Parts: sequence; C-alpha cells; structure tokens
Amino acid sequence: MLTLQVLNVNKEVVFEEKGSSIRAEYRAPYREGDCIRVQMSEGQFLRTKLDECLAESLLYVPGGRLEFEIPFGPLRNGGYGKEAFTGESHTIAVSEPFEEEIYAYGNIALNAHDRQGPAKYYPHAGANFVTRGDPSFFERNAIDGVCENTGHGAYPYHSWAGGAREDLTYTLDFGRPVKVDKIVFFLRADFPHDTFWKSIDVAFSDGSVVQAKLEGTAEGQALTFEPIVTQTVFLHNFKQVSYPLSWAALSQLEVYGCHLKEETETMEIRQAANAKDVRYYTTERLREEFHIKGLFTKDNIRMVYSHIDRIITGGLMPVYQTLKLEAGKELASDYFLQRREMGCINIGGKGIITIDGTVYEMNPRDGIYVGMGNKELTFQSVDPEKPAKFYISSCPAHTAYPIRKIDITKAKKVPTGSAEACNKRVINQYIHPEVMQSCQLAMGLTELEVGSNWNTMPTHTHDRRMEVYLYFDIGPDDVVFHMMGEPTETRHIIMHNEEAVISPSWSIHSGVGTRNYTFIWAMCGENQEFTDMDFVDTKDLR
Repeated sequence: MLTLQVLNVNKEVVFEEKGSSIRAEYRAPYREGDCIRVQMSEGQFLRTKLDECLAESLLYVPGGRLEFEIPFGPLRNGGYGKEAFTGESHTIAVSEPFEEEIYAYGNIALNAHDRQGPAKYYPHAGANFVTRGDPSFFERNAIDGVCENTGHGAYPYHSWAGGAREDLTYTLDFGRPVKVDKIVFFLRADFPHDTFWKSIDVAFSDGSVVQAKLEGTAEGQALTFEPIVTQTVFLHNFKQVSYPLSWAALSQLEVYGCHLKEETETMEIRQAANAKDVRYYTTERLREEFHIKGLFTKDNIRMVYSHIDRIITGGLMPVYQTLKLEAGKELASDYFLQRREMGCINIGGKGIITIDGTVYEMNPRDGIYVGMGNKELTFQSVDPEKPAKFYISSCPAHTAYPIRKIDITKAKKVPTGSAEACNKRVINQYIHPEVMQSCQLAMGLTELEVGSNWNTMPTHTHDRRMEVYLYFDIGPDDVVFHMMGEPTETRHIIMHNEEAVISPSWSIHSGVGTRNYTFIWAMCGENQEFTDMDFVDTKDLR
C-alpha cells in the first residue's frame, strides 16, 4: 500500500490518495515549500513519475518514504525546465513494481527525481565539484534521462560539469548491490565551446578499475566489461584531450545491469552468545548476533532459529500467494509443529490461517496459539492492498494443548506505568497461564500511550527465561533504543519499525523510543511466571 501526499510549507497535508498503483491529479498550483511525499507500507522499490516532464524512474527507497520538494526558480529552470511543476493541474504517478521489473536488466542509473545532498533514495549522484554551484550543472542532470548534448547551459542542455580541472570525481550510488556490465557515456558536445575527456577511470566497490577511452562526439560511447557486482560506480582521473584545461561535461551516464535479489534464508541459525564475550562486541557484531530485520517481505517466510532456548522467531507476509509453514532440515522433523508449539499475532491487515483444514480469520492484533501435533499450517491475506503480517514465536513442547484463538479484546489487560515516568502502557497477555495453557511459551503485546516512550524500566533480567521483542508502530523518522547486556555492562541496539531483538536470560531488556510505539514479547524457558524477574535498581546500571 502506498500513501501519496502533497504537503505545504508548514508540512500540512493538502492532498492524499492511497493504493498500490496511483495516478492522481492534484488540481492546485504548487507554492514554494510544497513537497510530494510517498509512504510505502512494505517493499523498498517504487516506480515514480512525479511530473509529466520527468522520466519515469525505478527507485530504491530503503527508508520506505520518499520526499521530493517542488523545485522553483533557478533549480527548476536549470535542471527541470520551465514547464515542469507549473500550471493549475499536476499528474503524479507512483506504483509498486513487480519483481520482474525490479530485477530486470536495463539502464539502472536512471533517476529523474534525484536531489542534491545526502542520499535518501537511489540511484543517487554526487561529485566533488559543480561549476559555480549552478543547478544547470548539478550531478543529477547526468542521470535524469534527458540528453540534449549539442548545447550547454540550462535545461534541456543541462549536464554535470565541474569546471576546467582534472581532480574531478563523480559517484553514482545504487544503495544496494547491483550487477553491471556496460556503461554508456554521453559527453557534452557543444563544440568548439567544449572540449572533452579522452579517458576516465571507473572504479567499483569490489576494488576493480576499468578505463573508458572516449572521443569528441555527441554519440553514446559504450564501455563493456565482464559482469561486476558493486554498489557504486566511481569516476575519477578525468583526462582532457588537450591543454590548457577547458570546459568538459557529462550530459548523460547510463549504467546497464540489474539489481541483485536478496536471497533471504527461510531459516537462519543464531548460536548462543556468552555474556563475557558480548562485552567486547562492536556495534556490527552486536546486531549480527541479536538484531533481526527483514521479517516481513512480500510473499516470503523469514525465520531465525536461536540456540538460546531454541526459540524460533518468524515473519510471514502473504500478499498474492498462500504461504505454507514447513519444517526444514534445521528441525529434522516431518512437519513444523511435530515437537513444537507456536504463538502468532497478526500486525498487518486482515488475514486467514488454516490449520489442518480449519479456517481462522485473523483481524489486526488477533493472536492464536497452535499446539504440538498440528501438521498443515497455511497463511494468506484477505486484501493484497492491505496484506496481513503474521509474527510467530515457536519453542519446543512436551505435550499437545488445543488451538486457542485470542483476539486483543480477550487478552488479559494489565495497565502499568505512569505519564510522569513516561512509561504508561497496557500489557496485553495473550499466551499466559491466566488466559490459556501452553507448555512453555508466553506471548503478549504491549502498547505505550502517547507521550510515553519507556518500556520495562526499572529493568530486570530473568535467568530462568529468555525473551524476544518485536518493535512496531514506529514512524519512518523514529527509532527505539533497545537496552541490553549485563546490568553493569549495558549496550544498546537501534531498532526500526518491525524489527526484532533477541534477549538472553542474562541480559536486561528495556527500550526508549523517540515517541510511543508497540512491541510484542515472547518468552520461553524454565517457567511461565510473568512476575519471576530479577529487578535491577536504575542507580546500579552501568
């Protein structure tokens, strides 16, 4: 689902439309400070055409939100043309691309919507110099799909130019791994005003370097090579054909290749970590061992099997397909719940779980317990525009207990905290001895009230149980700082929306967000006593 908005200079929404494929007419003139925002509920790729004058572009948007400020004045005239974003009516088109579009071979450098400054979506162009800081010579001009290279200056003759110098560098960043095998250079060819580069060195993320030999022509000049996996294309060592140095520019840069599909293992294994070792972990290693991302991707199942109490944390997001939960070689069993029990809470749109032929409708926030011995489990969404997101927790079981659906109204509600302590919240106990019986799994959902951002503080450990948190309802500009580690050796992990974190029994587990949020907790171990906690005085934390 996409949410398309037009915002005014005060960030007030003046237009909004939703859908997976949107072609909207915004019937009002743009004013300075207006911007277009596209919020993506899932996926990281977006097909975009924000104005009729711009080329349609396939963008990689890792943050799930694109914001494009409407250009005015020299910025518009120099790089977009005097007709762009003008008039009383504007056609805006955005859509969720299909997988075959995302991973198809073609010119993956095209981005007519690139902006100056730090990258927030890709591909993104940057350089060490721009002639006079003039928008007619910005880096984005060389990847916008407009190639009128027999003149110079403002649109449509705009280009990337860095002045009469040889220490230029130009970087094209795709934001993720891609495989490329051809680059086509369109040099600006306004001769005799222009000169040209006779050679440019091209470096890739893997350390390889190739050299482009160029001539003074307006035609595209192709550099081909064996396929290279890279995230960036770095142009440097620009050599002009003659001296003294004069004006040379790049009108268009085309890079041919494809995005690489991220192969996510259905089941990832995480080994247990020793508290004494964790004290010396870097941020990267800490995240590698305990942080879980990418749980919800379209029509995929993603699970992490932790050797800590052998809990499995998983996410299933059926969109167009029905997903079947099966045992892999990691379980060495005939079916997933042969020796396990499982809890599931739906944090997405309405869905359906079918268990051995019995259908269970799962509304948002509905939970279900599935006991050992149930063989066939399938998951599907009712509306692909609003897909279900099934979050599961599973641990070993010794006996079979009956299936029990628990919607959020039937969960035991435990209000706790206070506004003064910034931790006012409601704990919804789904799988809990006071609600139903399970072998060892306990699971619930905690909602923080507006104005509260701390959970589980004062903090605690519980040597007899481990725990996994899933944080969600976090805005694109917000994060949660999850606290972990031994009470005298604390660490933190930055959590974004719909990311989980493993908490060993020896670790504290607490969090503070930049605003309120929701999280699901799941525990397994020696007992199910929710109050069996070893509290730590805040003054003793280090």
